[in-house]
Amino acid sequence: MEEGEERKVKVVKLGEFKLNDYNVLVVNKTDYSGEDRIDFRVWTNTAKYKGPTKQGFVLTMDKVDDFVNMVVKIREKLKKGE
Repeated sequence: MEEGEERKVKVVKLGEFKLNDYNVLVVNKTDYSGEDRIDFRVWTNTAKYKGPTKQGFVLTMDKVDDFVNMVVKIREKLKKGE
């Protein structure tokens, strides 16, 4: 990238989940230095600030299946009352 040239970041919104009246968990597919990643980020909408927060995490594509499997296991444990 040459000096003064802007880096274009491709973002594809995959979904969102309302956490409360002010916060939404937004899941985006992003490109970071040529590598696709999944970004889970809390976005807020208050009088003081509107936009993404520091709360969240990023998964590389090779970790997505592991994450999904973990969530499924958590759901099974919760159904069993563990």
